[in-house]
Formats: sequence, C-alpha cells, structure tokens
Amino acid sequence: MKRYHFIYEELRHTKEELLNRLQNADKNSQILLYIKAELDDVERALAKMEAGDFGRCEMSGELLPDGLIGMVPTARTEEDIKMMEAYLRKPLYS
Repeated sequence: MKRYHFIYEELRHTKEELLNRLQNADKNSQILLYIKAELDDVERALAKMEAGDFGRCEMSGELLPDGLIGMVPTARTEEDIKMMEAYLRKPLYS
C-alpha cells in the first residue's frame, strides 16, 4: 500500500467530504443519489487498497495503468479505463 499512500489519503479525505455532504444535504435532493454512488465507489477503492487488490481489474485481474488509476482511483475494470482513454484522446482535426 505504500505505493499508493497518496491516493489512499486522498480517498480518505474524499470519503469524509462526501459523508459531510450527505449529512448536510437536503434529504429530498436528487443529488443525494450521485453522492451516495460516489461514496460507494470511494469505499470500494479504499477496501481494495486495504486488501492489497487496488489497481487490478475486477474482471480479469490484470493490472490497470498506474497513470490512469492515479487520475481516477475508483476505476474498477479495464473497460472503465478504455472509456476514460476514449474521452482523453484529442481530435485529429478541429
């Protein structure tokens, strides 16, 4: 886990922020669904780090690219990474 210490600390901080937002949000707000989903993703990533499984695809077990997992530590599969890569590509023409 030392390798991902910075990411672990950022995820813990993000979890605290999300929990705070849930406590202070209007209980009828539609945004609560998104906050809860993000909190679930963050908690899953933290659990994977604590179990030593962080950075591996949940489907194939293959290692995910460090650069992208560092940017989006809640990515779970190679498919998640492929979707991110598609959005990160620059167009060939404007």
